[in-house]
Amino acid sequence: MSSSSSAKTKARGDDPETEIAEAIAAENQCYAAVDRSRVTLGMHICRGNSRSRWAIQGGYDAIAERVFNALDVDRFLLEYDTDRAGSFEPLRFVPKNKVVVLGLISTKVPQLENEDSILRRIEDATRYIPIEQLALSPQCGFASVKEGNLITADDQRKKLELVLQIARKVWGDALN
Repeated sequence: MSSSSSAKTKARGDDPETEIAEAIAAENQCYAAVDRSRVTLGMHICRGNSRSRWAIQGGYDAIAERVFNALDVDRFLLEYDTDRAGSFEPLRFVPKNKVVVLGLISTKVPQLENEDSILRRIEDATRYIPIEQLALSPQCGFASVKEGNLITADDQRKKLELVLQIARKVWGDALN
């Protein structure tokens, strides 16, 4: 929860820590009904994605330890396409049995990311979590609303090809 979200929560008379605990408990109750031998569960922590706009900024620091450890999912899909998401430091709280999917490729802008820059960001993330616990993806969906983001189908294809190209360089045979 960002500091502004926390302040808003407190202003309406609620406790941010209680809200997080209740949200985690509710999510985990839903997951308890799933046959985990047949399903991989992932949680995307979205920062807003409507018509190439975002809604939330701030790092994962305030929620990382609690959410990464208490939420009963196998994967966390995290948006890291801009510095609005903060540093990779909160990844140090991810347990060994969970994977973080780094959303380093923007779905909001048509400009194709620089491969070397993305490779450096992945390497930076490994200061806090082993490469075996990492994956790569776009930061969110290309169309979270009917109208989609301000990006063409061709730009989307190029970005997905870049994800695959980088993933092959980083994880190689593990992809097959």
